[in-house]
Amino acid sequence: MKEIKRIKNFSLAKITAAIYGLVGFFTAIAVAIITMANIIIREGASGSVFLIALFNLGMGILIGLATAAASAIVGWIIGFLTSAFYNMFSERLGGIKLDLEEEAKEDETPRPLETAAGGQDEEQQTQF
Repeated sequence: MKEIKRIKNFSLAKITAAIYGLVGFFTAIAVAIITMANIIIREGASGSVFLIALFNLGMGILIGLATAAASAIVGWIIGFLTSAFYNMFSERLGGIKLDLEEEAKEDETPRPLETAAGGQDEEQQTQF
């Protein structure tokens, strides 16, 4: 049984910031595409619908980048605070316990012709 006793604050903050940033970017792009589709199928649109849709897509990408940056900052703060609270509570209550299985590596298994001491069997020593 393994126990997570402590989480490094900056480690969790970086991972959380990356996840939040990606989610924020793709959410903003999805909103831009949906808005662009809504502009294209609107019946009463005036002017060049194609240019308005392209402008909206371009602004969506810019807003997506801004949203990704803001989401990443918020994610970093949340990750940092989460790890700080976890460390505070795990000292008093104990950490999360994990039951992990270890797989045997092929390099660690002894070869059938060798003994535990690393020498050859008596039968192998007499054969030439």
